[in-house]
Amino acid sequence: MGARFKEALMDRLGYGSDVMRVPFSEDTRNNLKEFFSDAFMQTYTRCRSFEEFMFSSAVFVNWDAPLLVYSKTRFDTFVSETTSFTTWDEMLEKGGEIYQNVAGQGRS
Repeated sequence: MGARFKEALMDRLGYGSDVMRVPFSEDTRNNLKEFFSDAFMQTYTRCRSFEEFMFSSAVFVNWDAPLLVYSKTRFDTFVSETTSFTTWDEMLEKGGEIYQNVAGQGRS
């Protein structure tokens, strides 16, 4: 299913402004894998790795697409049910914060 088709389908189903459209490059994918190390995932989620998280959430997000199109509300619900975070944004912020602290310690 193409990104435009999925976007049109979600709009037609009434997701409207709840639909997120996020460009998703290989660099972004690699950065997320660094932010969400296995240790992070095992501490803050029910998953052993970010790969397992992506697989589990594939019904909400096609992680292989160059443009992620998903319902923010539904994905946030998934995040709140499977992690210690309320939203994906909260999870991203914590992952980035921990990554930055660890990377900063490595430079000392």
